[in-house]
Amino acid sequence: MKEKKLHFAWFVLAGTVLIRGFAGGGINMTSSLFLNPVSQDLGVGVGTLSVYFSITSVVMVLWLPFAGKLLHKYDVRLVALMGAVLQILSFVAFGFMNQVYGWYLLAIPYAMGSSIIVNLLGPILINRWFAKHEGLILGIQMAFVGIFGAILQPYTSHLIAGQGWRSAYFIVGGLSFVVVALAALLLLRNKPEDMHLIAYGKNDAPAQEAQKKQRDHAVEISEKTAVRSASFYLLLLFMVAITGVGVFTQHIPTYGSLLGYTVQNTGVALACASIGSAIGSIIIGIVCDKIGSLKTCYGIIVLEIIAVGGFFISGANFALFGASSFVHGLVSSSIMILGPILTLEFYGQLDYEKIYAKVSMGAPLASILLIPAYGFIYDLMKNYTLVLIAMFGLLILAALCIAVGWRKRCTIDGCPGWWEK
Repeated sequence: MKEKKLHFAWFVLAGTVLIRGFAGGGINMTSSLFLNPVSQDLGVGVGTLSVYFSITSVVMVLWLPFAGKLLHKYDVRLVALMGAVLQILSFVAFGFMNQVYGWYLLAIPYAMGSSIIVNLLGPILINRWFAKHEGLILGIQMAFVGIFGAILQPYTSHLIAGQGWRSAYFIVGGLSFVVVALAALLLLRNKPEDMHLIAYGKNDAPAQEAQKKQRDHAVEISEKTAVRSASFYLLLLFMVAITGVGVFTQHIPTYGSLLGYTVQNTGVALACASIGSAIGSIIIGIVCDKIGSLKTCYGIIVLEIIAVGGFFISGANFALFGASSFVHGLVSSSIMILGPILTLEFYGQLDYEKIYAKVSMGAPLASILLIPAYGFIYDLMKNYTLVLIAMFGLLILAALCIAVGWRKRCTIDGCPGWWEK
């Protein structure tokens, strides 16, 4: 019998879209807009100020496992509010700072809150509330993050230019905090069972899909067992490798300039990457639901190999450079979709939140290591040839990790550590 009223899962999805839209697309994606005006006002270099981004990534790596445990143990509304206080009010507090060390100190609570409401909240709640089409739902959520960013970035730039960077911190931060707090309180709920419901789609999934889910998710592995398995480290390394390729987006403008393209051209290329990311979020989610996460992983690796090859030979053809940027953006959008789904298929529901939090460490680890590494390589070589070759290597590594990790997935009989095999 079909449900007559709208399932509460859609309200939960709306809540996560608003929270990640403002906290991720709003706060995180507008942070770089403040670098130039703040550094000029304080009399410090942009590089000196941007160190706080590195501090943020380091704190996220250390904090993500604890954030996963909080979401597993406590009511999601309480944890989401805590995340909003830590991240968004730290963002607001940047507007009061007069010394660069203020950004360094506030980067700590900022990263702790961002880990909760940007990195973990959405995938965890979607896993709890949706029993089918998880890939599509994750893709829709990620697409909205890009849409919110596209709206809030020019709005923030307008505020900085018209009212100054301090007022921009207060206005954008204040607006984001109100929206996130209201969304958490009004739209989020812990689990369907708490409202005497079942997950959306669980009662009307086709028989073959239900059987596939039962087969795929029959294994229920504890966090302690999972993190002692070879498959966990291979999955984590896959996340590092694929994210390490994705972060090349930060270098597209510099690479385009090196090839001789104008600032306007490189801006168009970066826009192509953003459009590819928004479209790719939904496409990859649909494909993942249709053919499975393993084949989707192989598909995005092949696409990125094509994109990197395009970057290599696009010096005399801007259309090829823009197309390569589009495909690269499409592939980079897969990171936040495949991570949650692969974790579920590797280890099941038992300790999903805690295990996924640790798998998520791969993304900030890649950012810490590879964004500056690409920059140093460019500084030394004055070209990106070695970077592009390294990206080919990372893609091969990603393919090997996911292939071997898939075969070493834990079985119901137990999962001995790699040192025991």
